Amino acid sequence: MVGRGLFLGVFFIAYAIQAITGFAGNIIAMPAGMATVGMQESVAMLNATGMIGCGLIAIQNWKHINWRELAIMLAVMTPFMFVGIWLDTVLPLGILSKIYGAIVVVVGVRGLVLKQQRFMPKWLLAVLLVLAGLIQGMFVSGGAILAIYALQRLQDKDQFRATLSCIWMVLNFVYAALQLSQGHYTPDCLVMVAIAIPLLLVATWLGNKLQKRISQATFIKVTYVLLTVIGIILLVK
Repeated sequence: MVGRGLFLGVFFIAYAIQAITGFAGNIIAMPAGMATVGMQESVAMLNATGMIGCGLIAIQNWKHINWRELAIMLAVMTPFMFVGIWLDTVLPLGILSKIYGAIVVVVGVRGLVLKQQRFMPKWLLAVLLVLAGLIQGMFVSGGAILAIYALQRLQDKDQFRATLSCIWMVLNFVYAALQLSQGHYTPDCLVMVAIAIPLLLVATWLGNKLQKRISQATFIKVTYVLLTVIGIILLVK
């Protein structure tokens, strides 16, 4: 009971952060879930709540969605996500996860140190989307790489939040459907989802309120801080 309470506390903070930035909720909550309720139950729960939470943000901010970028991201990420799911069954992923974490830390720190944002060539942006799909399939953690891409392509914070939220709504739905077919939504898991939904609603409301007070420059800095934190989480988990 104490473990689940701790997980739900971390979950609330993580989803408030996600409502501010449009990403990072599940990857922040995941280590606490794995340590307290187990990997299968926490992943299944977070895919369901991620679909709901990101869906709320996307619906509330649908006017800010960049539909062209949304289509590009989904078209590239989705097939490579399924490749990543397959790779998860045949590759030793421990070392790859550490390399991924190190890259994310470097990008996050670099973004905080540089006074002016530098833009990447188009070929590298395409590589980022491919990697985001693969990593989402392998580790259920593609958000950091996708955020790096989105920082390059979506300069407005409202577009950034709305577009990324829409992507995670779709991808979490795909994952939740897959896990439902595999029987991962046990009675205990469904109880956790039911308990988490009210927390999700309050966290999303709070995050929406807070993000309105954040300037574009501060939003970008917060995003790079989150990337650094996510990279560290990946390195130590």
